[in-house]
Amino acid sequence: MLNKGYRKNSMFSRSKVKPPALGMRPVKRHAGVVGSLETSTEGFSSFSCNALVKVEQNKILHDYDVRIKAGFDEIEPVVQQLVVQQKRPDFLKIAHTLIRDNLKLSLSNEQLTILSKDSFDSNAFYAECVFEQFMSMSDDFFRNDPLCGQNKAEAEALFKRLGFHAVGIAACSDGRLAHFSTYVLRLPYSFPRRKFHAGTLFDVSESVRNWVFIEHGRFREGVPNSADDPTKYLKIAVYHYSKSDPQHQGCAAHGSDEHKAAESALLKLNDFKQAIENRFGCGSTIQTLLIGINTDDDSLKIHVPNLYGKVCLQRFVETETLFLQTTGMSAEQARLKIRQSVDECGGRSHESMASMNSLVCWFIENNFSQIEYVRNYENGFYQDIGHAERFIGVGNGFEEVQLRNLSYYSFLNTVEEGLNDVNIGIKIFTGLNLSKGLPIPIIIRCDYDGKVPGSRDRAQEKALRIERALHERYQDLSRQGQLKTMCTLRDNTSHKPSERVLGLVE
Repeated sequence: MLNKGYRKNSMFSRSKVKPPALGMRPVKRHAGVVGSLETSTEGFSSFSCNALVKVEQNKILHDYDVRIKAGFDEIEPVVQQLVVQQKRPDFLKIAHTLIRDNLKLSLSNEQLTILSKDSFDSNAFYAECVFEQFMSMSDDFFRNDPLCGQNKAEAEALFKRLGFHAVGIAACSDGRLAHFSTYVLRLPYSFPRRKFHAGTLFDVSESVRNWVFIEHGRFREGVPNSADDPTKYLKIAVYHYSKSDPQHQGCAAHGSDEHKAAESALLKLNDFKQAIENRFGCGSTIQTLLIGINTDDDSLKIHVPNLYGKVCLQRFVETETLFLQTTGMSAEQARLKIRQSVDECGGRSHESMASMNSLVCWFIENNFSQIEYVRNYENGFYQDIGHAERFIGVGNGFEEVQLRNLSYYSFLNTVEEGLNDVNIGIKIFTGLNLSKGLPIPIIIRCDYDGKVPGSRDRAQEKALRIERALHERYQDLSRQGQLKTMCTLRDNTSHKPSERVLGLVE
């Protein structure tokens, strides 16, 4: 049951004295939504923080972040109020009112009656509200496209122009990286393929299979471009660290050791490229890129490949440094400074690597907006520098999860193969939820191909198999009502939202 006292911050979070934001607040100037590749320089003045920052885009992203997270964060106070009032004869009416006014949800009388049949089951109610909020978020995300990420044509055109036909992003399961594509790099969510594994220890064989699928599309259909076009597949690995508390708030899978996290991610990149070379003899068609993210403020270390395309741990540019150096410059001057820094780091070379440097410059420019986002809305760095996730997501997909610290997500096909990732998630939520008397909500997602006969049925069987394995693996938590699960499916060939399916424990 719920404890009377609760903390809003994660037990993993540490209070920090926030540094003042640099300079004055930036003046407004036109900026596109996520997915736009235009960077306006209109409205630049000496009072702007940085000429390359997209202020209006930041506001759109911040409003969405606040709205979605508030829906999850209001659940706990509502549960507390209902625990106190559960004996009142008009309890169902009170519950309906609180849920509607505070959570903007609508649970049926049948749902509420089941949850309060003998006595109010706060664990079941809490989890049900988390699940309903997720379904509501998914519906809004795919039907209304609030982050404007469904249009990927501009992003695809830019990458092709720079010599890349597809992008795969492998990042850590840590919820502080969930927003990496849409917020940190400002890519439309529908463009890159992203997968999350604890410690960025992605499955090389699975990545090779995905590469084969993409290349097959090029040969058979000319999608995303013809196999005759001299473009490459870009594989990005993302590790993370904390400058303010490097010994405690780094990657848990690597003991908060930044060097180990970076080294392990780079090894995976090299293994992936070598696997393509060994199996198909075309490793040269693969370009790798290693990026480190400081989860305190979303600034980056981009390890610029050298003139041979090789990535090195000791060779990188830091976007925070460049952000400070270009503050006060015009947009043209700032871009020139970025380009000079990248070329000096990676070295000028033949056309293909010059294009790689151009792409890195674009990433840096996009990241400037995120650095300013944190400075403007978080006063320099995040209050929740540690874990503050709202639920655990396992399976595949979860395109609608584009927010920092919303979910700890682990890509897996079976609990056995992803056991380490799930164990880390359970450990995190032992501190976040169980310590406060709240259950651990786990959302299971299995995507399917709506064009393939029987794909949905197989996805549902897989989701139920994962659910059963979770409750068997963590049977003590399950018996005590501290582990709650929901199974969802989604057709990944469309922009339809998730659908909830009846689970084994419902």
